[in-house]
Amino acid sequence: MSTLPELLRKSAVRQLDEFCIRAANDPYRPRHLRYRFEGAQVFLVEVRRYRNEPDRHKELPMAKIRFSPELQQWTLHHQNGEHWQLYLNIQPSLDFGRLLTAIRQDPLGYFWQE
Repeated sequence: MSTLPELLRKSAVRQLDEFCIRAANDPYRPRHLRYRFEGAQVFLVEVRRYRNEPDRHKELPMAKIRFSPELQQWTLHHQNGEHWQLYLNIQPSLDFGRLLTAIRQDPLGYFWQE
């Protein structure tokens, strides 16, 4: 598994932190998001607490963003059942923030679960 270059990782962390803060502060539907890196991939999940058991929570997969070192581009993936599938509504991009914008806007309803 390839690793993410340090400068790209730092930039992604900064943008992901801002993305998560913005989601948490949404006045209409605040959401608690987390992310983790695995090699050159970023997994974004929504954390939901159980109503009757506030000490327990579940993580709902939202998106996977993958960096291709060969192409120097990011690709966006959505969960399709148990598998990750390439999100075809946006082209691979050099701009990580562009993919976060696609997740935020979510015109096809793949990322934000109700």
